[in-house]
Parts: sequence; C-alpha cells; structure tokens
Amino acid sequence: MELLGLDLSMTWILLIGVILMFVWYDWRCHQYFQRRGIPVADYVPIFGNNLQLRHGILKAFAEYERKHGKVVGTYDFRRPILIINEPEILQHILVKNFSNFYNRRKHVVIQSDRTQASRGMFFLEDEEWKTVRNTLTPSFTAAKMKNMFPLINECCDTLLTSISEAREGGKAVDCKMLFGGFTMDVIACCAFGLSVNSQQDKDNPFVKNAKVLLDPSRFRGASIILMSMLPILAPVFTYFGYGLAFEPEAVQFFQGVTEAACKLRLEEGAKASKHADLLQLMLNAHHDTDVDQEDTPTIGDGPKRGVVQRRPLSTENIMAQSLTFFLAGYETTNTLLSFTAFLLATNQDAQERLNAEIDNLDPTSGNIGYDVIGKMEYLDMVINESLRMYPPVIFIDRQCNQKSTFDGLVIENGMHVFASVWNIHRNEEYWTDPEKFDPERFSPENKASIKPCTYMPFGFGPRICFGMRFALLEAKMALVRVLQQYRFDVCSETEIPPALGTGLLLTPKEMVLNIIPRN
Repeated sequence: MELLGLDLSMTWILLIGVILMFVWYDWRCHQYFQRRGIPVADYVPIFGNNLQLRHGILKAFAEYERKHGKVVGTYDFRRPILIINEPEILQHILVKNFSNFYNRRKHVVIQSDRTQASRGMFFLEDEEWKTVRNTLTPSFTAAKMKNMFPLINECCDTLLTSISEAREGGKAVDCKMLFGGFTMDVIACCAFGLSVNSQQDKDNPFVKNAKVLLDPSRFRGASIILMSMLPILAPVFTYFGYGLAFEPEAVQFFQGVTEAACKLRLEEGAKASKHADLLQLMLNAHHDTDVDQEDTPTIGDGPKRGVVQRRPLSTENIMAQSLTFFLAGYETTNTLLSFTAFLLATNQDAQERLNAEIDNLDPTSGNIGYDVIGKMEYLDMVINESLRMYPPVIFIDRQCNQKSTFDGLVIENGMHVFASVWNIHRNEEYWTDPEKFDPERFSPENKASIKPCTYMPFGFGPRICFGMRFALLEAKMALVRVLQQYRFDVCSETEIPPALGTGLLLTPKEMVLNIIPRN
C-alpha cells in the first residue's frame, strides 16, 4: 500500500510538473512581441487570437488597429504574426526589400500535403516560385488575353441565357449564384479546356468536384484546426488522408482531366495551336518570348528584369497551376461581379453613366470587341472603386526570410507579416469619405495621386496576383454584356449594407437584386 501511495504521489508530481512546464512554455511564447516593445492585441492562452476570428477577420483586424495602431502583434495559437497597415512599411516589405520577403506564409496543412495540388504557384517558395512564375508570365500578356476573348464571350452568352431564365415572372435574382456559374464556366474552359456549362448542368462531374474543393467536409475543417493548434499531429492526420489541404477524390478527378487534356493536345501536335486557352499556353509557355518586362519577378541577385529562365511544365505541374487558377479565381471574380452589381443598383447615377459609355462605344449588343473593352474608361473606374470598397482578398501575407529593419521596426527571420487590405482601403487618412462609392477616385487625373500600398486588391510588388489581367478582363466582359441588355436595381430582399461572410475571402452571403430589361 505504501508503494502504491508513493507511485500515485510521483504520478501527480510529474503530471503537475508537466502542466506547469506547458503553462510556462505557452506564456513564454506569448511574450514574443512584449519583449520587443511592439503593441499586442488581447489574446487567450493556448489559442492566441484565433478565437476572436470566429466573428470575422474584418471585424477583428479593424478592432486591432483601432486599439493598438497600424503595427500590432497577434498570435496564431503560439506563432507570432505581425499585422502592418502602414503603407511606407508595406512598400519597404513588398517592393523595396522584396528579396527579404518573397515567400508567403505556408500553413502547416500545405506543408504536410504532398500531392500536386499543393504545388500551385500561390504556395511555391524561393527559386521554384520564380521559375514557375517566369514560365507562366507570357500566358497573361495583353496579346494572349485577346486570344482568349472569344472563349469568355461564349460563357457570357450562357450567362445572359441564365439571367433570362432566372428572372422569369419578374423574380429577383441571386447574383452571387449566377456569377458563380459564369466564373466556373470560364475557368473550366480556359484552364482545363472543358466546355462545362455549370450554369445549366448542375450534375456535371466538374461542377460536383469543384464544389467539393470549395466546400470541404466539417471533419476536414476540424482536422485543419487541430493541426494548427498542435502541428505535431500533422503526420497522423496526413496518414489517414485528413491532413491534406484538398479532398483527395476531387484532386484525383482534376488530375485525370488534366492528363487527358494534355495527352490529347500532344497527340494533336501542330493542330493544338488552334486552342487559345490557358491550358495550351501552359504547354507552350517555355517556348514563348512574348513577355512584359514589368511582370518578370526577381529575387535577390537573380536574373534582371527581362532576362527570363523558362522550363517546360510537367502534366502534374500544369494541373497544380490550373487548380490554383480555379481556387484563386472562382470566388474572387464572383465576389467582384456581385458587389459591383450591388454598387450599381444602389448608385443609379453611376449605372446610367456606365450605360451611356457602353452604348456609345459598343451599341450593338453581343458584338463587343477586345479593343472596345480597353477604351471603356468609366468601366475601369467603376471596377477599381468596387475593388476598393469590397476587396475579395481582405489581407495579404509575407514571410520574412532575412532579418529586416525599417524606421526602428525590426522584423526577424521567420516572422509572418499580414496587411489588412480592408482596413487600408477604408482608412480616412488615404481616402476621403471612404464609405462612399465614388468611381472618380480612379479617374486618370486622380489615379496618379493614389499613395503606394493604399490600394492593393491584387496584392502589390513582384508577387502581385499573376491572373490579375485575366480576372479584370473576365469581370469587365461579363458586366458589359449584361448591362447591354439589363440594369441592376434593389428589391425588398436586397440587404443594405450587404451581409458579409466571415471566411478568409470577402464574399456576400447572398446578393439578391432585380435585373430589369433596358428599354
């Protein structure tokens, strides 16, 4: 009995010792910014600031800046993250000292995922990122966008048919659902070489697997949270298939689609040149010399601008980039179109001016030309202002790979840096009356005076979104084709202001509007 009692006492002593060591370790990790004199947002032991994000990243980031200023420390569980909303510091990080901040934060789930889906350019690092970026850059020049114009135009035809059917009987329309079908069609066509018609055929395998990628199971979401909290569990979840960033079955589907398409194009040989989609451009990219110098990224002492190193992309790599193109372009372009429709519906004077520009430059419905889109100055102003008020990507991130100092602020190697695009876009210091929809902010005479790093809907610097041109062309074409025949207006179901989601991307929960035929 005495031995048993002694064993129990030792067990309790060891258990209490382990708990005290864990508490001390957790406290020590959460003193990172305090030791460096950087303001710290209120946090909870173990969880850090993550519990505050349950109510939305927008709300949390806005509260951090209101209480602590433009430079504030936060904790992702025990990992320190520095939020910087000061444009001068951001310009130093994103442009002037880019060689010290060229990687994005790589989540533990992406680090554990060994499938090709995690090899998309968004997740790549160092020289591998630069090589793939240089190879893909020619696919997004103005000349290549012009060649893809007819493909997008065909998807616009289907969009107009969908609108006509959705509004039968004068019903209000959920624009988010309509534009979501359109953007999925465009990506399927341009990135995978498929004619899907997701707007009409909801049972298409592409549509079903795409939705699985966009809406993972709850168990997978829970496993991601646990892996974030305890990275040591990552190998266990990965072994059972729940530590992967994407659903394996959906990834296998897209892998098969890409392999079949690439095989067919290679068999076609010279005939394949008739294809003007992104898939064919990726197959041919390493032969291309048509590149805009300002789009060629550099890292450290690597190749100078305009000196491009390109390698052929494997089928697996093409699948990874196509999948990235889908994941990065589907929700964001849908969001852009939905919020632009809302802003036009609630600002009829701006919609009338845009309609007048469209009627003047392209009075024949359906025969819109690529060059005509480029001449629509007010359209560009409307899109830019929509992106300022409702940026689909609400924050950008970088990881410091070499200690850097700016104006007394020391950012150490390994530090993750976030910038709240939403906060900066709505800061009265940079934008007069920021809650007002005013496309004139982006008129040619006003655009030049916008302070660097105060407008970043696609990021900033050499790692700016590589699909920016495509996304803008896609959104502008859809908007013009719709406004040639219809106008947007509010209805009793329209939420003003719109209810916003709480995820990593800014999305409306729904966007119900009246779409009325124009006289």
